[in-house]
Amino acid sequence: MQNISAQPRFLLLQVIDPHYHQQEALRNMTELNSLVATFGGKVAAQAVQHRVKPDRATYVGSGKVEWLKEKVKEKKIDVVVLNDIVNSGQLFRLERMLWAVNPRIAVWDRIDLTLNIFDKHAQSKEAKLQIELARIEHQGPRIFGLGRTELSRQGAGIGTRGIGETNIERERRVIKHRKNKILKELKALQKQQQTRVEQRRSRGLKTAALIGYTSAGKTSLFNALSGKNKKSHQSLFTTLDSVVGHLAPRERSGDIIISDTIGFIENLPPALINTFRSTLMETLNADVLLHVVDIADAKMERKIRVVNEVLESLDATEQPVMIFNKIDLIPASRLAKMRRRYSGKQVFFVSAATGDGISELKTRLEATLN
Repeated sequence: MQNISAQPRFLLLQVIDPHYHQQEALRNMTELNSLVATFGGKVAAQAVQHRVKPDRATYVGSGKVEWLKEKVKEKKIDVVVLNDIVNSGQLFRLERMLWAVNPRIAVWDRIDLTLNIFDKHAQSKEAKLQIELARIEHQGPRIFGLGRTELSRQGAGIGTRGIGETNIERERRVIKHRKNKILKELKALQKQQQTRVEQRRSRGLKTAALIGYTSAGKTSLFNALSGKNKKSHQSLFTTLDSVVGHLAPRERSGDIIISDTIGFIENLPPALINTFRSTLMETLNADVLLHVVDIADAKMERKIRVVNEVLESLDATEQPVMIFNKIDLIPASRLAKMRRRYSGKQVFFVSAATGDGISELKTRLEATLN
């Protein structure tokens, strides 16, 4: 990433309906704070603006633009993030108005922030291509040299001037060509992946795929089931590429494949989810879906709904098996209550950290898939 400090300073802003309580809105920005931390930034300021609807030109309106100018200058802000999915033209116009106080300012929405996190964590060629395609689709006029983006980075950098409006048509042709090339490469990679899936099926291999909200503990559970030592983090989106392993020990379980893939998150648009559809192919073609839930999360119920909605948008027909993880982090009384609530259902309570419940889960997977 170009021209960016080691720890950029962020200002977070959420526009809400006048009847919506401000304190509740600030609490809802907790996840945005986590995203900034995952990116490697520091939240220097955050605020809520009450509006009946976003301003058509700048999303926040002229009065708030002046307030932002003061805060950007006072707090030495590098990036302003709007906690919403925002039109690229609105983002560009707001960014341009803030140049007066910081010529290197960047204005992002949730998608921009998420894509930049993806960009930092992507390892495979496929993931990198998917991110680049999503960025092209989302950035609109900002990618045509109107903002401070460079074509070579597709807008990932902060504080780099564009090359001017006179080159828009040339850039459009170049970007269209690049987009078509990406789509062609992704199609070839998807065909290879489909071939691998079909080969596994022809060999009689069974698969179980871990799904869930980001940071639910999928990677830790993957390690516990496969015996691998894939590195896990507290940060969001540390897994972008599907990773596979065998259910351990193989001598007892046979060849049961376990896959770990990208975690889901609230308020991601269908277009961005579809961009990662090929990465999720391992999940969509699994014999069993294991929905990993952080039982200690205060927003557990809400996050379960988000995952179910994403699966529905991906046309996944397989009903997932619920795996409540991190049981070591809740009181025994609450765990007992959850067990009573889900009594008689195909639900497992485990701790990937301590190993509690893992043996039972493995036994049930073997019985189901062999």
